[in-house]
Formats: sequence, C-alpha cells, structure tokens
Amino acid sequence: MILRPHLTDLIRFLDYERRPEGGVGALVGMIRAFAAAGIANRVVAVFDNDTAAADAMRNLGAQPLPPQIQVMRYPDLDLAKAYPVLDPGTPESPGGTLTVADVNGLAGSIELYLGRDVLTQPDGTLRPVRWTSYVPGMNRYQDQIIGKGAIQKAFRAKSRAARETPEYAEQQDWSGLCLIIDAICATAQRTRVND
Repeated sequence: MILRPHLTDLIRFLDYERRPEGGVGALVGMIRAFAAAGIANRVVAVFDNDTAAADAMRNLGAQPLPPQIQVMRYPDLDLAKAYPVLDPGTPESPGGTLTVADVNGLAGSIELYLGRDVLTQPDGTLRPVRWTSYVPGMNRYQDQIIGKGAIQKAFRAKSRAARETPEYAEQQDWSGLCLIIDAICATAQRTRVND
C-alpha cells in the first residue's frame, strides 16, 4: 500500500483478480446477502459519489442493516467543486457544451479521485465529465468521465512509479485517494462502537 502502509493488515478489499461482479446493483446485493447471512466481521461498503450510488443508497436505506455493516460514499472532493462538464447535447449543439459545475454527488466515480495528475490531458485541461443518462428517482443525471481507459492507464503508471521510487509519491496527487482511505477508516471505527 503506497499511502497508508500501516493499514495493510487491518483493511481488506475485494480481490478484483477474481472478477467479482461490479456496479452499484452488485454492491447492494452483496450488502443484503451479508446482512442476511449474519456476517460477524465489520464490513464497510463503499459507493461512488455519484447519482447511481445516491439512488442505490436511498433504496438500501429502507431496511436497517446490522451495526457491523456500514455504508458510505466517497467524500466530496475539492477538485470536483468546479469541474468541466460536457452536457448531453441539443439539436443546435449535438456535441454538447462545455461548462463548469460542482459534480460532487453527481459524477464522483473513482477516476475523479485518482489525482489531478492523471486527470489532466496533454493540453493541460482536465478530462471532462459527460452527462449520459437521466435517473428519474433522483431527478438528476448520471455521469461518465471521458477517457476512463486513459485515466486508468495513467494511474497504473503513476502507482508503479511510486512503488519503484517512493520519493515520486511526494510529487504526485494522492489527495483524493487519501480522502477515501480516511473516510473508510472513520466509518470502520463507527462499527466498533456498535459491536
């Protein structure tokens, strides 16, 4: 673990090498299955900070969960308070119009938390978010960041460089991931109170 090595033995994440089902629906199903099975371990379910996650958490909140299972979303990100957004387009402007908006709670996928350094395009601008689908239950749009594959590739290179040369990590932007890790730790602490 690059950011918080002292947590390596304390926190476990799903093993994505085993290809678990992804997406908000799968996470909700897993939470309900853990609750129904009476899982005794402390579990923190982490949702994106976007519209689909807000909708799923709203629906999940209808049934109380056992105290050892906590649900959270990524915390709001300063970078996302004024982020470039490409609207879905209109007949007059089919390519969409680029504006700036607070996308916290609307378009906070993990990619937004990987650092300004991996979100920045060669021309110096941030890769924009594009509104892609309307979620009627939430009365707002869902996002998709443009260039997800390129962002993930840049992040893999960034993390490889930080592992190979730890001094690089000090020059890189890890602030978003630090926010998420700190929020997971704080949420896990709350489960201890309810044990």
